[in-house]
Amino acid sequence: MADPQTKPPHDHEALPYYPARHLLLERFPDALKGLMEERHLTYRQMAYKTRLSAGYLNHLTRGTRPVPADPVVRTIASALRVEPDFFLEYRLRRVIALIEGSIRLTDALYNILLQHAPVSDEMKGMLEKPDK
Repeated sequence: MADPQTKPPHDHEALPYYPARHLLLERFPDALKGLMEERHLTYRQMAYKTRLSAGYLNHLTRGTRPVPADPVVRTIASALRVEPDFFLEYRLRRVIALIEGSIRLTDALYNILLQHAPVSDEMKGMLEKPDK
């Protein structure tokens, strides 16, 4: 049996370690539902922890409501004892904000990802320390 203190190897080293790591790349409804199931939380229990309605939480897990704003995601994450960046959409919003803040970074990423341009030393520098 594996030592519970030993963390398994990561496929995506930049992402934090979570026991529920398999949910990190799931969309918000599936990740939320999976975390609630793993923690054996009912909608009522989550409603109590988050002060959101059980009905709203149910809609979120079914994907019939849009992914909530970041403050609500942070509330849900706190109740589930994960960081907000556990949720893919939260991470995507952070990336989008970073890209929107830098025209050079946007153009460089566009060229690399969509035009298959090689990664220049300048781009490597921007990825390490993007301008604001």
